[in-house]
Amino acid sequence: MRALRAAGLIAIVLLAACEPEPEIDHYVLALNWQPAFCEYNTAKPECGTLDEDDFAATNLTLHGLWPNAADGDHPFYCSVTANDRRTDETGDWCALPAPGTDQATQAALTEAMPGSRSCLDRHEWIKHGTCTGLGGDAYFDTSLHLLREVEATELANLLRASIGREVSRRDLLQAWERDFGPGTAKALEIVCRRDGSRGLLTELRLALRRDALDEPLSGSMLFREGPPPHGGCPAQIYIDPAG
Repeated sequence: MRALRAAGLIAIVLLAACEPEPEIDHYVLALNWQPAFCEYNTAKPECGTLDEDDFAATNLTLHGLWPNAADGDHPFYCSVTANDRRTDETGDWCALPAPGTDQATQAALTEAMPGSRSCLDRHEWIKHGTCTGLGGDAYFDTSLHLLREVEATELANLLRASIGREVSRRDLLQAWERDFGPGTAKALEIVCRRDGSRGLLTELRLALRRDALDEPLSGSMLFREGPPPHGGCPAQIYIDPAG
């Protein structure tokens, strides 16, 4: 409940942190498929210990929540010092200031955002979260709430049932629309990386109305303007297992 109340501030807080004020018309929730990410990032601390019993082996995990604009002019680094921006852009994320999450939120991120072991949470806060008008704790509570909502969908269940084999892109989109209605897959981008002849699922990106993040996930909170995204996936998508 605390997360939902905090998320509701998005609709009423003036996003004056950036100069000039960002033109935000939607948010993108980016969720990783961690086993595929770790295929190409074996040196990351969160990848060295990933095994089939981990939450991240069978569930989507949090990458970030990004303020966005349909015209492509996305806001970044709002009210951030030049030094912190340089630190972030050089990839020295663990040298960035902590985002101000409380103990419960940080504990939840340890499971739901494995990249927090590489200080991904600090990077996401500095680059994107500072442009939301929320504090760090509310920003991540909102992100975790949305992740849980997606994890309860038929699409997420289909991903779990398809680990170690291919599933069609069409089946994934149809699973999404069975939950949220015809045409709602236009708000969903399925992102793949080519691995020889296969396309590995790496990420899902969901476009959300800027005034609806505190609502239960539904077709009415999805942002569907612009052309349908594709994400570079072939007709058949491989769902990588851990290991």
